Amino acid sequence: MADWSAPKWGKQRKLSPQSLWEYDILLTEVHGICSRGTGMENSVQNKKMEVSLLYVEDEPITRELVTKMLRRKVATLHIAENGKEGLELFKQYRPDMVITDISMPVMDGIAMTKEIRSLDKNAIIMLTTAHSDTGLILNAIEIGIDRYILKPVDMATLLAAVEKSSETVLLQRTIQRQNREKDELIAKLRDALDHVKILSGLLPICASCKKIRDDKGYWSQIEEYISEHSEAEFSHGICPDCMKKLYPELYSKYMAKKETGA
Repeated sequence: MADWSAPKWGKQRKLSPQSLWEYDILLTEVHGICSRGTGMENSVQNKKMEVSLLYVEDEPITRELVTKMLRRKVATLHIAENGKEGLELFKQYRPDMVITDISMPVMDGIAMTKEIRSLDKNAIIMLTTAHSDTGLILNAIEIGIDRYILKPVDMATLLAAVEKSSETVLLQRTIQRQNREKDELIAKLRDALDHVKILSGLLPICASCKKIRDDKGYWSQIEEYISEHSEAEFSHGICPDCMKKLYPELYSKYMAKKETGA
């Protein structure tokens, strides 16, 4: 069985931080090849996380190694070499997550994070740094850093942080979508209620002419009042009693036809 615990070149030697990074990448690639060959890696594991990420690192080799790993894990990746470039990319693309070094030329990670926080309070920001100074960590927490990862970064730790943050991003999206759907439904219900008019309560009506008094004290014909306060429409006709009173000859003809069934 192969021993992957440590690389050997003749005599065993202590690995530099950079060699450890390269070794981590090598192990990741070998594991992927072996898994594909034995069917261990399924489609779910191969699927990229549907998030966007901005990676800011000034050291070329570190940036290249981490970028290679991140491209296999996230759907959208933006790369910057310093804080100023990273800030411009954030303004342009508004990624879900940011991974940034602290010590960088032009603009450091702390300054960039402050600017990003002023633009977006929900973006997840992770710092990678070789510093373990307590004051620096507290300052990072104060400006809203979500995670703090010491260098040299263990790839498994970094991947776990990205996966955990991705879960948070996807949950936030679900909540936002549900809130939008709820707001749309409420708007539709309000619109429907605006078009529904219901007559209720006590209506003051004249005992003689049958006009109705409105809230302002004006008297209106009953059909006019009901039309204004409901969705009802009127089709006018004449009842037999009013026909007999107003049009006696017409009433007589009407009754004659009714009796003969004509």
